[in-house]
Amino acid sequence: MVSRSVAAGLVLIFVVLAVLWLFNTVLDNPIKTAGVVNNPDETAGLTGAENTIEITADGFSPKELTISVGETVTWVNKDAEEHWPASAMHPTHTVYPGSDIQKCGTVEEENIFDSCRGLLPGESWNFTFNEAGSWGYHNHLVGGMFGKIIVE
Repeated sequence: MVSRSVAAGLVLIFVVLAVLWLFNTVLDNPIKTAGVVNNPDETAGLTGAENTIEITADGFSPKELTISVGETVTWVNKDAEEHWPASAMHPTHTVYPGSDIQKCGTVEEENIFDSCRGLLPGESWNFTFNEAGSWGYHNHLVGGMFGKIIVE
């Protein structure tokens, strides 16, 4: 009788351990791995994927970024100077549909590809791209700084 109880207990322990192992490894526990990207290629093109462009004294990095319609891009100023990301062409900022520097300071400002002001060091600004195409942009405050967002 004792050996039967020990055997049943060992089987139960084995089953519990097998279920825990399965949950933590094979099923890739979403609670354990939330926010962790082991393979950046897995997030490429997914809505909600982090699309960050750093602004430095050397320009935009990356200079070109491919995303899907509906994704958001965040520009982060990593320089000691102000930078103003905006749709091409300087000075009107009208290449991206609906964008225009004249809409800065209006209720339409949140819908245009234009930060509408210089970003201070450490500040960021984001824009959601809802139009497919190849969208050039520039730094309104620093000549010669260009980039491109390709929206598929």
